[in-house]
Amino acid sequence: MGAAPVVKVSVEEYLAADRAAEFPSEYYDGEVFPIAVANVPHSLINNNFVRRVAERLDGGPCHILAQIRVRIGPAKFVYPDQAVVCGRLEFIGEGAETIANPKVVVEVMSPSTSDYDHGAKFALYRRLPSLEDYVLIAQDQPSVEVFHKTADGAWLLNTHEGLDAVAKIDSLRIALPLNELYAGIEVAAP
Repeated sequence: MGAAPVVKVSVEEYLAADRAAEFPSEYYDGEVFPIAVANVPHSLINNNFVRRVAERLDGGPCHILAQIRVRIGPAKFVYPDQAVVCGRLEFIGEGAETIANPKVVVEVMSPSTSDYDHGAKFALYRRLPSLEDYVLIAQDQPSVEVFHKTADGAWLLNTHEGLDAVAKIDSLRIALPLNELYAGIEVAAP
């Protein structure tokens, strides 16, 4: 017995369904993938990141957006945990629902999403000409990986581990102590 056929939907059908849905979904070449509901550590890290980065960006040209849809290409849409846009927001389609120009994308990883966030999802994000930093935050240990795009288009990785470490996001010119990101969360040592 073979696998059930995959039902493909158009971009228009996906966008209409996503607008009406209680929970968002990502879209890849006709297939729709529901986003898993976040757990408490994931939510706390997200909230800590948003609060700390917003403090550092206050009054400047950059804005942090949580759970905003990002168009990667004509038939690829994702929802990063956070996106930072500097300057004018480039909206796709009607309304202010989908952006195309994040400068920084952040994903809070669970053990079950780590491979996807490091692999296929990062490959998608690298297609964005505006993207300069990709930040991966582990939810089960104090560890932050920052991939920074160099002037020649190469991606360099800086890993920051332990609550005493400080993660730097070069394109925003900010530093984030890991003890601030993991405040209120019990995590294992890296």
